[in-house]
Amino acid sequence: MKIIVVDDDATTLRVVGAALQSRGHDVVERDKAIGTTLAILREKPDVVLLDVRMPGLGGERLAALIRSGNGPHPIVILHSSLPSDELDRLALSSGAAGAVRKCGDPAVFVQQFDQIVARARRGK
Repeated sequence: MKIIVVDDDATTLRVVGAALQSRGHDVVERDKAIGTTLAILREKPDVVLLDVRMPGLGGERLAALIRSGNGPHPIVILHSSLPSDELDRLALSSGAAGAVRKCGDPAVFVQQFDQIVARARRGK
């Protein structure tokens, strides 16, 4: 799959990108939300993983913009260290397919990410 990962934290961006690349995915990393909708038009990703707390435009607002736009509608997943119940609420209200809580364990992240993608694909 082609995946755009958007996170303003360089370490998280690098770790998440490497975890997804190790599974054979083509990963495009972005360190800011602004310009992501144009990147989606250009890159045509299957999935967009969005950090919730970014300066200027939070991931939940960006997810809603992506879902409401006329362009491609990739699977959108939120990613944050917020409490699980708050993160799930944001995912639901923004139209994201789900949310993965930042936990520091790439194996757990990939497992949760894969589960959300599989569920979203079944729902399509």
